[in-house]
Amino acid sequence: MQENLEATLAALVAIPSVTSDTRACQSIFKFIHDELKVHSLFIQTSTKVQNPWLIATTQDTKKPDILFYAHLDVVPGPSSLFQMQKQSDRLIGRGVFDMKLAAACYLEFLRIHANKLSSLNIGFLFTTDEEGGSPCMDEVIATGIHPNVTFIPDGGDNWTIEKRAKGCHAAELIASGTTAHGSRPWEGVSALHTLLDVLKPLREKYPFKAKHHPTLMINGIQSGHAINQIPDLATAQLDFRCFNQAEMEEYQDFLSKIIEQNNTVTLNVRHAANAIEFDETSPYVQSFLHTLRELRGAPPTFQDSYGASDARFFTPLDIPSIIIEPRGGGRHSNDEWLMADDLLQYYQLIEHWIMSDTPKLTTASQPHQAVLI
Repeated sequence: MQENLEATLAALVAIPSVTSDTRACQSIFKFIHDELKVHSLFIQTSTKVQNPWLIATTQDTKKPDILFYAHLDVVPGPSSLFQMQKQSDRLIGRGVFDMKLAAACYLEFLRIHANKLSSLNIGFLFTTDEEGGSPCMDEVIATGIHPNVTFIPDGGDNWTIEKRAKGCHAAELIASGTTAHGSRPWEGVSALHTLLDVLKPLREKYPFKAKHHPTLMINGIQSGHAINQIPDLATAQLDFRCFNQAEMEEYQDFLSKIIEQNNTVTLNVRHAANAIEFDETSPYVQSFLHTLRELRGAPPTFQDSYGASDARFFTPLDIPSIIIEPRGGGRHSNDEWLMADDLLQYYQLIEHWIMSDTPKLTTASQPHQAVLI
């Protein structure tokens, strides 16, 4: 089975599905779709877009017990990274860890348990735009999909579960002014000076203290075309992160009040996401924790996350998400790697959890046929 998993992962890595590469994203989507359509699955998909997505369920339902998620897109890298290599005990390549390993495990499960799928109530979600902010997820959620729990292998590395993850508020500040010669400031209004007046109190209120505190980063300022010309436009990129909703609301209120005092400044929110708290009360989560404890031979461990995953789209729907990865590293770098033996162990974790009886995930077997939308 290890060889099969590695072969599938190598085939997925070989498709250079960088988010902005429409042809490659369509290619890896076709690879997955061709694998799925041989099984009796209910498939809903959106293909007439640059970055297609797909939901496949074993029952004709919007409420699978577990929804297994995998994004198939990756960040750019040297061409050599798209040929998976095995070096000692590690698999090297773009996407081996983030996160084509999940797709390889899902496909292997479907192949091995093809004759049992009709008795299960599970689903699979594949997307191709996560590295670009997951714009497709609004459309995915609009389908009405509402699992009891989601499984998202996009964080919680080294077999550690994400206990909580920071919410984020990413926005652009846009200041306008009046251009003039740099030697005659009384004839113009500097958009950049206005912007700096707004950024100063933000920096003072949110200096960096520690990683568990709210953080505000100004990740880009653009303004001006010539050294002797007063700019009439200036923009800044703001990235705010925090662990609870009260902190998020305080930041948004503070930002709004500053903007109100500067009527030539506008705010363009790029994306916002709630903080995530791991919910251990769900019976499906309890079943997973039991399986993890049995296979790993130790109690589950937990960690904080300071970035975001697509779990943020399920949190407002009160759907718990399990975020955990095996040993790996080098995410988005030229040294991305996955511990080879962990690929099989990760598959076994998924398989044992699905086939466990705590809780019983199976439903009454009934005839059905694939539906392609």
